[in-house]
Formats: sequence, C-alpha cells, structure tokens
Amino acid sequence: MRRESTMTGALRPASVDDIDTIMRIERLPGYDMFIGASSREDHAAMLRSRDGALYVWTPDTAVRGFAMLTKLTSEHRVVQLKRIAIDAPGAGMGAQFVQAVIDHVFETTHAHRLELDTSAENPRARRVYEKLGFIHEGRVRDVYLLEDGRYVSSDLFSMLRPEWDARR
Repeated sequence: MRRESTMTGALRPASVDDIDTIMRIERLPGYDMFIGASSREDHAAMLRSRDGALYVWTPDTAVRGFAMLTKLTSEHRVVQLKRIAIDAPGAGMGAQFVQAVIDHVFETTHAHRLELDTSAENPRARRVYEKLGFIHEGRVRDVYLLEDGRYVSSDLFSMLRPEWDARR
C-alpha cells in the first residue's frame, strides 16, 4: 500500500547529479566512525535498486543531507534506515531531517517497522532518535572495526507504525 506523501518537498529521491554531494557529506570529518562511506559505483547502484533508495534533503535551495533506505521490498514489512547524514551536524537540523525520513517511510510504504543502528559512541544521534520516538532495543558489542584497529559497538533502534501513528 503506497499512500501519497504529505511532505513539504524538502525530501526527494536522489539522482546521479546528487552523488558528489552525498559523497562529500558522508566523508565529512568525524563521520568515518559513525556512518561509513560508499563508492560512486555503490551509490549509483543504490539509485537503480529495487530494494533500496537514496534521498536527499533540501530544506532550502541546497542539498543539506541524505538518507539511504534498504529492505524496501521486505516481506516482513521492515525498512532499514541504513545511513543518514547532514552537512552541518550540531546545527539543530537533524531532528527535522530524521522526522521527514520517518514520515516518508510510513506515508509511502507498507512498512510496519522502521529500524536503524547507530554507533554507541554517537550520543547526539541517540538523543535525536529517542526524541522522535524510536525505541532503543539493545546494543551489539564490538560490531564495527575502525581503521585504527578499535572496535565500536552499535545501538539498535526501531519505530513501529502504531507508534508513529500515535505521535502524529
């Protein structure tokens, strides 16, 4: 079931022309341990994917962030927010962007569950997700190996459609 989105237009599907900006954002200092980075070819493949999608966020005239969704064809009606980043972390825009992604998922897909994981060393993201109604489900210990040889744990969060409906 796809419903028409009530978004204000700030979130739109990414195009090939957006890949350079997406790659610039995901490579900003400090993001390496929080979100990872993909090659140009991987981003282009995501644009063609049936199971995944890239969106860019344009609250003004410029692309200020991007979101990568996966599991869009899940028979279990689970969508994963695989990666999300903005070009000015700490500037107070993150919650608005994440909310636009949440609304888009529940307004335009069959998803019953929206899930994500974030570095346990990213308290800013955790605060945003909890503020917006995501439930912390647990921690996966030492799941990511960083280039410096250190392991980082990951926190799993989710939001169910009835929880999203109740917050509207």
